[in-house]
Amino acid sequence: MKKKSSSVKRKNLKNSIFSPQIKNKRIKKIYQRFEFLIKQKEFKGYLVAVSGGADSLALAYLSKCYQIKNKDNNFHYVHVDHKLRDKSSKEAGTLKKILRKFRIECKIITWKKKTNTKKTQSESRDYRFNVFEGFCKIKKINTLLLGHHFDDFQENFFIRLLRGSGLKGLVSFYNYRNLQRNNINIVRPLLDFSKEDLLYVTKNTFNFYIDDPSNRSLEYLRSRVRFMINSLKKNGLDQKKFKMTFENLISSNSSIEFFVQENISENSYISPSKNNNKALLSLKFFKSSDEIILRSFTKILQDISGRYFPARGKGVSRIINQIKQKSLTKTTIGGCVIEKIENSVVISKENTK
Repeated sequence: MKKKSSSVKRKNLKNSIFSPQIKNKRIKKIYQRFEFLIKQKEFKGYLVAVSGGADSLALAYLSKCYQIKNKDNNFHYVHVDHKLRDKSSKEAGTLKKILRKFRIECKIITWKKKTNTKKTQSESRDYRFNVFEGFCKIKKINTLLLGHHFDDFQENFFIRLLRGSGLKGLVSFYNYRNLQRNNINIVRPLLDFSKEDLLYVTKNTFNFYIDDPSNRSLEYLRSRVRFMINSLKKNGLDQKKFKMTFENLISSNSSIEFFVQENISENSYISPSKNNNKALLSLKFFKSSDEIILRSFTKILQDISGRYFPARGKGVSRIINQIKQKSLTKTTIGGCVIEKIENSVVISKENTK
């Protein structure tokens, strides 16, 4: 009897950290903001993406708190093992065991690539999203929770700046706080929190996370940008100033988006049939300013293809120039086929089978 009581006591101890009445004031404040953002919309089931890093484990912790408090069992925790590193499978196994101790069942999905070509980070990202979307459809849930935070958002801004992105590219990541693709809500509820905040949550709950050494390797652009941002912080860049500048950019971007929607509405026709997903653009579609044409065209490509990420700006600009110069006959980009037929441009989904 004593042994059973001891077991129950340990079980209660493990569950106590997920109590909605969190004693740690800093973690409680983070949870309350998380809960507020999650409750803004009607969501039907959740897939929590768990990479194993400190940020994703903080997301898993906050999700479990919400799950317990709201008595919602329609939460699914998924880790994708890309096998990009030799120790990734061992780390995935350890992650699963750690989470199970806290009554979080994490499903491990391993990428078994058929070809022997080197796996890239870009390919891994695409594979991961395909896995998540497929999992959501199988489980009949409509919400994917991602652990991106303020530092990710700031890094993406500078990465896009270094690549010469336009206004939309610079502000796009923050607009992805709550995005819908293929009937799935892709939600980033941690964008208001810093990496430091999430690391604090993880250390004071699981006291475990996977440290990916590539995050510190200057071989990758993101790592170099992270180093640059840390240097800027020492010279006066703070979160408040950055947000102030960013909000001004968002305001300007919203003004342009008004004319983008107007161009799409007045100068294009998109077939409502899912089995015949096509768009028909009049030549007047290409009479607006360059920025409005680029955005309008890119949005239609993304809607027709159903892809999460938009086509590359350089490729889209090249095709637009060919259309304007009347040199385009037929080409493909971003999962779409583009054809010039008489006085119209027809965009249809590329058949990849």
